Amino acid sequence: MRAKKFKESNKLQKRSIKQIIIRYVTQMSISLGVILVILMIVASLRSTSSVLHDNLRIAARISAQNISSNMHLLVDRMDNLAQKPEWSDTGMTKEDMQQLIDQCEERVEFVWIAAYDTAGAKLYGDIEAPASIAEKDYYDYLVRTQNLTIGIPVHQDGLWQLGVGIPILDKDGELLLYLIGSYKYDILNDVLSNINIGNKGIAYIVDGSGTIIADKNMANMDKERNLYEMYTSAASQRAFDAMLDFRTDSTSAYLKGVHHYMAYSPIAGTNWTLLIAAPGADFLGTLIWSVVLSILIIIGLQIYTTKRTVQIAEQISGSLSHATDRLALLAAGNLKEEVVFADNNQEAEILTTALSSTVSSLSTYIDNITGYLGLLSSGDYSMQVEGVFDGDFAAIREAMAMIADALNETMHHIQQASEAVRNNSLETTAYAKKLYDGSIEQSDALNRLTGKMELITNKTDEIDDNAQRVKESAGAAKERVDEGQRQMKDMLETMDSIHSDMQEIITISQLIEDISSQTSLLSLNASIEAARAGEAGKGFAVVAQEIGQLAQQTASALEKTGEIIGKASASIDQGMKMAQDTAESFRKVHQATNEFTEISENLIQITLQQKETIDTASREVQTVLTIADTNQQFARETDETAAVSMRQVEELEQIVSMVKLRG
Repeated sequence: MRAKKFKESNKLQKRSIKQIIIRYVTQMSISLGVILVILMIVASLRSTSSVLHDNLRIAARISAQNISSNMHLLVDRMDNLAQKPEWSDTGMTKEDMQQLIDQCEERVEFVWIAAYDTAGAKLYGDIEAPASIAEKDYYDYLVRTQNLTIGIPVHQDGLWQLGVGIPILDKDGELLLYLIGSYKYDILNDVLSNINIGNKGIAYIVDGSGTIIADKNMANMDKERNLYEMYTSAASQRAFDAMLDFRTDSTSAYLKGVHHYMAYSPIAGTNWTLLIAAPGADFLGTLIWSVVLSILIIIGLQIYTTKRTVQIAEQISGSLSHATDRLALLAAGNLKEEVVFADNNQEAEILTTALSSTVSSLSTYIDNITGYLGLLSSGDYSMQVEGVFDGDFAAIREAMAMIADALNETMHHIQQASEAVRNNSLETTAYAKKLYDGSIEQSDALNRLTGKMELITNKTDEIDDNAQRVKESAGAAKERVDEGQRQMKDMLETMDSIHSDMQEIITISQLIEDISSQTSLLSLNASIEAARAGEAGKGFAVVAQEIGQLAQQTASALEKTGEIIGKASASIDQGMKMAQDTAESFRKVHQATNEFTEISENLIQITLQQKETIDTASREVQTVLTIADTNQQFARETDETAAVSMRQVEELEQIVSMVKLRG
């Protein structure tokens, strides 16, 4: 059951390792993908913005140059027409001048062409030509500059037209007239309409005040608009200021809340500026599609990476399955199962090899320790722990050796103490027998004394002699009792020594039990440290667990030894009590002997006063007879006590003989 639980725990651990690998690899790949997408978006935005700014700036410059080229084409045409000498020929009639204008109109596609005096009134020209140009913007420029001038586009007769004027001078440089030609607006619109900058891009030509004079969308040409009034953001205002300073540049600004890429460039030969702008969203479509495609590719790579990671994780967990299964069996206490070696990668091979060595070493250590504990539990303390214990396991061997040495020394003390108790018990038995025999002899003497009490009166001298002998016998008995009391005292001291030895044995047993408890605590600490070490400490955790079990077996063996020692201690305590009882009996015998001596001395006095104290003597003899009977009873009890002590000593010797000690 325990092995199954460890195996299930091992499977959960394998799944946990696999999940960890998949999770971290997935997190890393997703993080890298997100970072790459963000970097790609930022880089794309920056590169797109940079490319757009460059392209718009180039497009604005090229478009401005195209417009300027077209305008120069118009100017060149007008200049070529103005070079005709007929304009300054005073002999030319009005009809001739009209014919000259008609010829010019045939050569160049004008909407109309006409000549105007210095006041702006028409002299001659097409019917479509206005009667006066005094209110036209280009007239003011002509007057002030006396040079070629291009007017702003105007809507006239259903057409957008562009007026170009040039002053006609005589040979002396005097102003004769203004030649004005009006072209179709298409010459500008062709350039503006070909500026393709997004779906909602704009292209304006503005004058020096920011007023829009030309629009890509001709539908807006009739509206009088000013950039500063249309777009009021600070960024756009700064861009307009730079634009009207005749700079060529590009920038980003929000036009009516919409982000636009803008570029502007001055149109050479005019005071106009070309402005092109396009919403940023028009250019981000491709970028968005590329980002979406990149995300899809990253997701595909993520799926592939996840599958590949799962396969690699399964290979890693599979390569460790043999080792983890064997570790589960080892944790369940199985040291006999062989370790299956893994050969699919170097780390797994090293792990299984080390695990096999560890299992083999643990099996050897536990077999040696189990065999030695078996010898100790059977009472054989003469052997040493076999085998070689490496590393930290050497401490276990030393502890076992210390336990065996302590048990040997204790059992030697018990053996010596039991021999001493046996000798004392033999002496006590001998003394008790002598006391018993003396008590019988004393009783017989008193009986004889009673039978001869009637002769005491007639034979005083004989009674006196007998009293002297009684006194001598009492003295001898007292000496014997004193000697027995001294021997009993020696026996009590010996029993105290045995009792002290038993206390020392109990102390040693407690010391061994403390060593076992410390070993168990050491095993627990080692298990905790192994758990902190993680995977690297699992093998040592198993070893620590086995050491804890060994400590429990040692404690069990010590418990059995403690029971044996307890029985011996109880027997010694009982022998101690009996010896004390015997000592008390000897004390009473000693007291009775003293009384007997006193009686003997009184008996001598009584013999001097025989006649007066014959009755008292008879009573005293009866008393002495009673005391003798009591002494006889005490001697019998002492003999029985000595016999019980002897049996206890034999039991102790039998217990000690069961233990095999070193010599």
